[in-house]
Formats: sequence, structure tokens, C-alpha cells
Amino acid sequence: MREPLPPPQQNDQHRKRFWAGFANRYPALKLRYGNTFARWGDVPATELIVSYNISMRGVGVFVRGQRGIPVRETAAQLASFSLELALGCPMGNPNFPFISWLRTDTFGEDNWPVCHEWLFEAGERYIAVLAEVVGGAQ
Repeated sequence: MREPLPPPQQNDQHRKRFWAGFANRYPALKLRYGNTFARWGDVPATELIVSYNISMRGVGVFVRGQRGIPVRETAAQLASFSLELALGCPMGNPNFPFISWLRTDTFGEDNWPVCHEWLFEAGERYIAVLAEVVGGAQ
């Protein structure tokens, strides 16, 4: 009896193709490079960032501060109750505050359009809510 194959491992090339597809699908969305796993969307009128992420088990978004600022420090400054109500998501782990996640197979490139759409919609919602609740934008 043959042993099952180990699960595939994500690599930089895989993630680069994913992010290239995301950028092609949403060319007006201006995101900064976070690392090979993440792209960052700036929240207007704040120092906050919405981190768009890919992992082996899905895609997700969470709130963070600027590069070099510990995420726990950023989480401690957030108005958690107001954001929990507005985002519909508990603060949860302060290392990944307000994380929302779509569990899916990110190795199957046929799944990428669904991942791209979910990330775009979740990221845009987070940026709008944070700009209003934290930054006072209308």
C-alpha cells in the first residue's frame, strides 16, 4: 500500500501568480507590498493598514499598523467594541486583530477568482469601516 503524498507546499512563485491575478482583476485597488503572503491597503485618515493575506488554507484580512509597529500595540489602541459591531467580527487574537477568513484550497488556481473577489470585498469593507470608526471619515 502506498503512503499518501504530502500536501503541496506554497512557494513564492505560487503567491506571486496569485497576487498578479488579484491585481489584474482589481487594477484600481492600490495595495502596497507587505511580503510574499500579504498586500497592504492604507486606511484613510489613520495610520492603520488592512492586510490582505494568502496562506495554504485560505485567504483573509486583518488590521495592523505601519511596518515596524508591533501588531499587539496597534490592537491595544483600537476601539474594539465599536469595531466589533461595525465589522461583525470579534477582535480575537491581538496578533491578527479582527481577522476574517475564507477557508479554501489556494493551490487550485480555479479557486482564485473566488478568493480574489472575497479579498477585494472584505478589504474594501474593512478600509471603509476603519476610516469611519477610527479616522472619523464620512
